[in-house]
Amino acid sequence: SHEKICHYIAKETESVVVSVGYRLAPEHKYPAAYEDCLNATLHFMKNIERYGVDRARILVSGDSAGGNLAAAVSQTLASRSDLPKLRAQI
Repeated sequence: SHEKICHYIAKETESVVVSVGYRLAPEHKYPAAYEDCLNATLHFMKNIERYGVDRARILVSGDSAGGNLAAAVSQTLASRSDLPKLRAQI
């Protein structure tokens, strides 16, 4: 779990950090993890006012498999004109 590092980042940067507990392979086949990450990101972005987040400061990140998922979600969102544009993908 990345809970401690997410908490640290949120505290040190005074940011909102959303960590997605996506379904893991091999128990859950593709595209389960991608769908979980995309759906969580879409929910956050569609309800951004609830979280008090600046629409111009949203980024998506991950490491290892999560980095691949972050890249895939970012690519999917790039063409969505109905949502805020991502500031970055790390």
